[in-house]
Amino acid sequence: AVETSGNSLVIREIEAKELAWFDKQMGQYHYLGESRAVGDTLRLVVLFDGKPVALQMWGSAAYRLKDRDSHIGWTATQCAQRQKLMVQQRRFLLLVERGEYPNLASRILAKTVRVLPGMWFDRFGYEPLLAETFTDIEIYEGTCYKAAGWLALGHTKGYSRHRADFYVPNDRPKKLWIKELRSDAVRLLRSPELPEECSKGAESNADGV
Repeated sequence: AVETSGNSLVIREIEAKELAWFDKQMGQYHYLGESRAVGDTLRLVVLFDGKPVALQMWGSAAYRLKDRDSHIGWTATQCAQRQKLMVQQRRFLLLVERGEYPNLASRILAKTVRVLPGMWFDRFGYEPLLAETFTDIEIYEGTCYKAAGWLALGHTKGYSRHRADFYVPNDRPKKLWIKELRSDAVRLLRSPELPEECSKGAESNADGV
């Protein structure tokens, strides 16, 4: 497992023996339930003084998001080829009572985006440049994301992915948040050349775009 420590927080991948526990916690306590792994996926546990206080699941980003893609300013071909350079926080679950550790969620988010590129490179051989996630506007304000420096980019149209290739309406628009994983991430995503450590993540097939 890859891990990093500091300020009493340790973030590491779960071990194989922890997978059933991880899925059970998500299924029982996260309002969306378990998340199916799609593409490159990291399941992380966050420890505070040795105690598990949060779980995170990171995976592939959404294929198309109008506000995100407009913000980046890349071409359709670049978007198709470089999908893997964006990662999505699919699940974030605190395992402690609200208020037990002040500002815990924002502290975890801030630290995760600092260490995630290195963890991802060690696991998959390339560094992602941008993180995204969604918050349900009927349930959460997204305060912890704002406090951790994430940028809100409008709302989705209220569709869920159904099977592999199309979407169905769910009447639950969500707020889109993004976070650059390095200071020049957006510029790099639309630039002709990519850093060597990111190049392996830009090998998606753009045929048919």
